[in-house]
Amino acid sequence: MKNRTLGSVFIVAGTTIGAGMLAMPLAAAGVGFATTFVLLFTLWAVMCYTALLLLEVYQHVPADTGLGSLARRYLGKYGQWVTGFSLMFLMYALTAAYISGAGELLAASISAWLNISLSPTTGVLLFTLVAGGVVCAGTSLVDLFNRFLFSAKLLFLVVMLALLMPHIHKANLLTMPLEKGLALSAIPVIFTSFGFHGSVPSIVSYMGGDIRKLRGVFITGSAIPLVAYIFWQLATLGSIDSPTFIGLLASQAGLNGLLQALREVVASPHVELAVHLFADLALATSFLGVSLGLFDYLADLFQRRNNVVGRLQTGAITFLPPLAFALFYPRGFVMALGYAGVALSVLALLLPSMLAWQSRKHHPQSGYRVPGGKPALCLIFACGIAIIVIQFSIVAGLLPEVG
Repeated sequence: MKNRTLGSVFIVAGTTIGAGMLAMPLAAAGVGFATTFVLLFTLWAVMCYTALLLLEVYQHVPADTGLGSLARRYLGKYGQWVTGFSLMFLMYALTAAYISGAGELLAASISAWLNISLSPTTGVLLFTLVAGGVVCAGTSLVDLFNRFLFSAKLLFLVVMLALLMPHIHKANLLTMPLEKGLALSAIPVIFTSFGFHGSVPSIVSYMGGDIRKLRGVFITGSAIPLVAYIFWQLATLGSIDSPTFIGLLASQAGLNGLLQALREVVASPHVELAVHLFADLALATSFLGVSLGLFDYLADLFQRRNNVVGRLQTGAITFLPPLAFALFYPRGFVMALGYAGVALSVLALLLPSMLAWQSRKHHPQSGYRVPGGKPALCLIFACGIAIIVIQFSIVAGLLPEVG
C-alpha cells in the first residue's frame, strides 16, 4: 500500500470501534454524561499509554516478533504461558462472537436482497470463508478491505449523529449517577471498547518497526474512537430521557430496546437502518483487526512459514476452532465474553507494564522511552488489578451488570 500509516490508523480505529459501541449508552445510562465523559477520556489515556509501552519494548526486538516470543524473552516461560492463554482466550472468544453475529446478519441480508432462503449456518460459513480468506492473504489485503469498510462505517456514524443531534436536551445530559455501583460496573464496558492491543504486533510488523510513525498510528488510531464515543454518548444520552433508560435497564431490553427508543425519539426509520448498517460494518472491521492479531500470534507460536502452505495452516488453526464453537456451542463463547475484561486487562495493562519494566532493566539508556517512569508503570499495573476485581465482582453479582 502507498500509505501504510493511514491504513494502520484505520486498523486500530476499526478494531476499536466495534459493535460493542452500541451497548455503551446502556452502560452509561445510570452513570450520567459527565461521569461517562471522564471515564472515556481516562480509559483512553490509559490504553493509549500502554500501547506506547508495547512500542517501547518492540524497539529492541525484530519488528515481526510475536507477543508470545516477546513475553518469553522478558518474562520467561510462565509469562509466555499467561500471555498466550489470555490472548487466545480473548481473541478466540471475540472471533467466534463476530463470526456468529456477522454470519447471521449476512444470511438475513442476502435473503432479503435476493429473495432466497439462506440459513444462519450458511451465512456463518460464507462469512468465515470470505473474511478469513482476506486475513490469510495478509495484512496488506486486510488494510485494503478495512479502509473501505471503515470509511463506510464512519459515514453511517455521521448519519446517526446528524439525525440525533437536533433532539438533544440539556436536561438529559445533567442527570447524575443513579447509584455508585453503576459507575464501577460501566468501567469494564468502556475499557474493552478501547481494546486493540492484540493487533499491536501485526501493525508493528506491517510498519517495519518505525517508532516515530507507530507513535502517531497508536495515538491517532485510538483518539478517533474517543471522539466518536463522546459524540455517540452525547447524542444518545442527550436525546433519550432518563426514565426511558431506566426502563430499558430494568427490563434488560438490550440493543433492540435502545433501537426502539431512538426510533421513537427521531420518529424516523432511517435511524434504525443507519444503526443496523453501522453494526454490520462494525462487526466486519472488528473481526478483521482481532483475527489478524490472532493469526499473527499463532503463526509466531507455531513457527509457520510466511508462504501459501504456512498461511493456510495458520488460517486453519485460527478460524476452525471459533467456527466450530459458533456453529455447535455458541453459548460457550457468549459466557466467555463475560470475562473479556479480565483477559484484556492482562494483555493491555499488566503485560505492557511488566514488559516495559523488564525492558528498561535490560536497556537502561537506549532508545525511545514513554514518560512516567516507575510510578506510572506501578499505576498501570494497579489499574489492571482493579479492573479484574471489578469484572469478577460483576460476574459474582456483587456489582450490577450493565450494557
